[in-house]
Amino acid sequence: MTHMEKVEAVAVPTALDGQTTWEIVRVEYALQQLTVVAQDAKSDTSIRVRFDGVVAYRVMDERDLGEYWPACSLPNGWVYSIRSGGWLSQESVRPGSCVGLFYPGVHEYLVAGFTDCVSVLCTSEPRVELDRGNS
Repeated sequence: MTHMEKVEAVAVPTALDGQTTWEIVRVEYALQQLTVVAQDAKSDTSIRVRFDGVVAYRVMDERDLGEYWPACSLPNGWVYSIRSGGWLSQESVRPGSCVGLFYPGVHEYLVAGFTDCVSVLCTSEPRVELDRGNS
């Protein structure tokens, strides 16, 4: 078994922090752009987290991301900048990975939903906004 580095994360401040628990209901990808749509577990309010310069993303159940907890847990936030110990750290030492070589300015973010989570490797900061469409 490989030793995993402890995840260090910082919550990305949003206007909707601490107000609710978000459930990821849709993930849309097109041409290095990713949009994660999440809905308030207690109302019809939806939000979008948009990423540009996407290198890779993965959607996983929170139970399969144990190394991220408790660093990426409520009430700390729900969108996190992963500083070390996450998926990007794993890719930087994985034989055959070219992520660091081809994308030297790549960063990792985690959107923590109630059940599902989305890890994103990208070259820009996420933008969070209210969803004006239907979920």
